Amino acid sequence: MSPVAGPFLAAVLVLGAAGALKLARPPAARVALRTAGLPSSATAVRILGVGELAIAAWALGWGGRGSAAAVALAYVGFAGFAEQVRRRSRGRASCGCFGASGAPLSRLHVAIDLVVAAVAVVAVVDPVPGLLDAAADTPAAGIAFVGYTLLLAWLLEVALTALPELQAAMRPARGAAR
Repeated sequence: MSPVAGPFLAAVLVLGAAGALKLARPPAARVALRTAGLPSSATAVRILGVGELAIAAWALGWGGRGSAAAVALAYVGFAGFAEQVRRRSRGRASCGCFGASGAPLSRLHVAIDLVVAAVAVVAVVDPVPGLLDAAADTPAAGIAFVGYTLLLAWLLEVALTALPELQAAMRPARGAAR
């Protein structure tokens, strides 16, 4: 199995969660799309969410080179989108990735998207099977592998949401100390 199976599948879980949250709560993504100068209707956000869910379902269910390429392209697109919104809003706008999250966009978000895209490119070269097949290929019926993958997905979500919020909260404190 590919050495990037866990990180790749974690990124796929985050992609699916982001898609589901866009379907459930489109307003934050609408603002981000508007900030980027893109169509920003609730329908556009929901179409984006369905696309993210479809890619995630493909990668989680079947894996392989094609789904890894789709994940790589999605994350490269997210990096470009995040950079566009970050520049236009001077880092004050949220990406709208996770529904109501107010995490401001930063260079960290762009970098994380690019690192995840690179992991997905490795999965194109060394294909990752679907989650169930990957788990079945590991000891103890994949329990540890699935736990590891879920932990990585949570850490990725924290890096994209809570960490930028913490960084933003610390900025005024640093400025006041000078």
